[in-house]
Amino acid sequence: MDFAYGILGHTAMRMHGKMNEQWGQRQTRNILGILLTRPGQRFSQDTLISWLWDDDLPGNPQEALYKAVHRLRPALREADVPAAVARSGDGYLVDLDESLVDVAAFRKTMRKAHAAASSGDHEAAYESAASALSWWRDEPLPELRTERAENWREDRRKSMLLPAREFLASQLLALGRPDEAAGWMQELAPEHASRLAFVKLQLQIYYALGQSEQAQAHYLDAHRRFRDVADDTAAAVLRAFHDDLRARHENPPAAPVRRAAPPSHPLPRDLRGFISRTRALDTLDQWLRPGSSTRSPAVVLSGPPGIGKTSLAVHWAHRAADWFPGGTIYLDLHGFGPAPRLEPPDIVDRLLQELSYPVDHVVDATARAAVLRQQLTDRAVLVILDDAENSEHVDQLLNVLSECAVIVTSRRRLSALVRRHELAELSLDRLDDHDSLELFVRRLRGRGEQEPDAARRIAHLCDGLPLALTLVAESAARRPGLSLNTMLDQLRDPEMLLSIGDDGDDQSLRTAFSSSYRTLEPPSQAVFRLFGRHPGAEIHVDTLLSAAGRPAAETRRALETLVALHLIDQPGDTDRYRIVSIFHRYAQTLSDQDHDSGPLRRLLSHYCSTAYHAHRMAHPHRDRPPQPDPEPGIRPTGFKTPDAATRWFLRERTNIIALTALALTHRHFEIACMLPHLIADTLDKYGFYDEMSTGFAIAARAARANQDPHAEASTLNDLGELNLTLSNHTTAEQALTRARELATADGSPIGVLTININFAQLYRHTGCPAEAIALFRRCVTHAQRNRDLVREGKAEQYLGETLAELDQYEKALPHYHRALHLRALTGDTAGQATTYTTLAELHLREEQFAVAHRHCRLAQAQIAGDLTATMRLRTVEARLAAAERDDRAALRLSQEAVELAERAHNATGQARALEAFAEILYARGNHEDAVDAWRRAAAFYRGRGKDAKADRVEERLAAARNPQAIPQARDGERTVAMPAPRRSAISNG
Repeated sequence: MDFAYGILGHTAMRMHGKMNEQWGQRQTRNILGILLTRPGQRFSQDTLISWLWDDDLPGNPQEALYKAVHRLRPALREADVPAAVARSGDGYLVDLDESLVDVAAFRKTMRKAHAAASSGDHEAAYESAASALSWWRDEPLPELRTERAENWREDRRKSMLLPAREFLASQLLALGRPDEAAGWMQELAPEHASRLAFVKLQLQIYYALGQSEQAQAHYLDAHRRFRDVADDTAAAVLRAFHDDLRARHENPPAAPVRRAAPPSHPLPRDLRGFISRTRALDTLDQWLRPGSSTRSPAVVLSGPPGIGKTSLAVHWAHRAADWFPGGTIYLDLHGFGPAPRLEPPDIVDRLLQELSYPVDHVVDATARAAVLRQQLTDRAVLVILDDAENSEHVDQLLNVLSECAVIVTSRRRLSALVRRHELAELSLDRLDDHDSLELFVRRLRGRGEQEPDAARRIAHLCDGLPLALTLVAESAARRPGLSLNTMLDQLRDPEMLLSIGDDGDDQSLRTAFSSSYRTLEPPSQAVFRLFGRHPGAEIHVDTLLSAAGRPAAETRRALETLVALHLIDQPGDTDRYRIVSIFHRYAQTLSDQDHDSGPLRRLLSHYCSTAYHAHRMAHPHRDRPPQPDPEPGIRPTGFKTPDAATRWFLRERTNIIALTALALTHRHFEIACMLPHLIADTLDKYGFYDEMSTGFAIAARAARANQDPHAEASTLNDLGELNLTLSNHTTAEQALTRARELATADGSPIGVLTININFAQLYRHTGCPAEAIALFRRCVTHAQRNRDLVREGKAEQYLGETLAELDQYEKALPHYHRALHLRALTGDTAGQATTYTTLAELHLREEQFAVAHRHCRLAQAQIAGDLTATMRLRTVEARLAAAERDDRAALRLSQEAVELAERAHNATGQARALEAFAEILYARGNHEDAVDAWRRAAAFYRGRGKDAKADRVEERLAAARNPQAIPQARDGERTVAMPAPRRSAISNG
């Protein structure tokens, strides 16, 4: 037993040399079990929640999930083979080699068993299979009773447990031990024992035991059941099998005279140096090898154009030629492309011709099919039906070819065919970067070694599509004077990449992709073009429903068609669709030729409306622009929680910035100005400053082009505020100066007030406290004159902070109290929590610990699930506990502050919490961990452009090497934003 974790039963881990199922809490075990179903792969939070609870959710499922993961991590460290649960995007993954999980060990051992059986060593095959089945301890993951878990269990029963039991029983028969095989069969549940494969096996056991009457009764019962459920194919197959089996046992035949093997229809040549596809080739071995217990009547091999379906089928056929002494027949059905489709009657005729049968002797098509079936009886023939258009194209042929091994390739998934005939299905994925580069370099004929970096980049650009890699490599080989770096620059143009190979032979990527696109109905073509208008590879279904401008049911059917054709796929989330890069480029060229402006208008309107809803949910107390009238019929995405809205902003941030630029290009100025302002608060919280800067720059140009001075002033103020945060003081001053000129000319007193508050912050951060204090006081007066309580509260708060930084605590105190009063009047609970926290920090510095505790309690009362505010409060509480010599509480609170900052993804908060944590550790004599925390804090400050704070922390690091006191840290609030840009000019006053 070489695995360390088990999910074929209760979730177990090897501890002290034994597999332990009784560890941790039930939910903790369930989390690990889910993650172990796909080791090393990310599960989104939504996916994990649906695995755990279905619709029966706890009050706060995200919090419950976080706590379970938090408990899981230390438990995994106690295992004999420790593993780590890592955060990945919005979800988690278990960082573990899949070979250490019993599922992988089971499959590996069964592969070993099949290899032994193929070599004739049935004893070794039996022992390996029995060993693998012994690891199946119980129902897998029995504590999870959700739909996802049950679907996963059922899949493992069908794909692993039942085939393994069938194989083991077949090996016992081969060893002449039918009584033991019968014992294994008795353990099957009735619904499994009635499957065709097990019925056949049971009949073999009865005849091997000499129980012909029981065999006859079992056959008749099973045959009747198949007829009752209208499964005529299974009934016919069972009848032929039983007749042959009974004849062999009752009347052993003389040695048969084998008919001449049919000549093989010439297979396409096998590719020299076939790359990768090891797993696919092994899978075909298992499903098509004569005598395999997992053999399928046929295999459907599907994938997008250019993925290598034909190459794989042909390569496998050459490799497995010895298994089919009756020959191999290859037919191109022309399901896609310009050549006429080969229809089923024509296919039958071709096959009869391959068997040298005089086709013209039989006139009726049905009779010809019957003759073909008769001719194929007792022949070990492999038939490759290449490029089937759909399920109907080959449906009736499978009944005729029931005695053959059959591979059907198609660009469609052929799901109906797979269900109807219970076929095995294999979808080909794109090559990974390693195999892509290997294939590309082999086709370059030695040039790849001269320019390895360019070769690697070109291979990546081809997106793992073998056809693209081959065409580009052949083009490069034909033009030895063209450097690969120059070719790389050319191929970045989608038109150039898609035209590679277009030299009159219709072999280009565009030709291959177009042959799939032309088979689509107009609604499906229109939806595919939408993927070209969207800047990102993943699109939410709501976005597609909005942009399509068609009935929802029609759009969903179009999406299902595109998925079936492998032109798009669905990642783990069922509400999102993804298009691979190379198909995305093709869709872009199609959308560029589509002069209908409606889809782009609806796409932009959808994002604008969704972003508005998300901002209102995630930042309810922040200003936002008035919402433009939405396009008729769009379906904006809704959000039930602030976390969901924030996740949408983070997931779509690059799309939103790209769509902002697209809106400007197509003169949708209102949307181009609005989108950056709606996402800015989230980008600022998570430190995505490059996207903020780019968005504001586009928004300023859009406002200027739209002749909207208020919107331009508001945007330049925000751009100045951003550069102030990043300590780009000169750039901040330039933006704020221009913003104030525009606001003054526009007659916007609120705008001028907002900009002046940020100017005062600029003075404060550039070492001019006197100028800052004077301007803050004027801002307070200005706000009072305009009865703007929100900005009056901001100015009072900042004025108090500036005075506190000068150690003028008595002067700062009334301004804090005034800010608190104003924020209470406006219902700004978040602002009140900030002020109470600041007051607690001030009284801490004054060593007024009781007052500081009271303000901490008041701050806590105003915090409603705000992780950032809670983190800041815990940081102050930690410092307060340290000042009172309560080291244990100080350490606990500072650790909680660090964890909250990590969960909030707040880099500045993490820096602040780590700084406090370091001070407490240092005071307790843990200098090594304190230094590590200070280093991390400095890195966070530096990463957010807060160089002055980073310098201060690094000075503390240097001071930590000397026995001297370390001063306390101070922090203030962020700057203030102007009112959001309007769609029309505002009046004076």
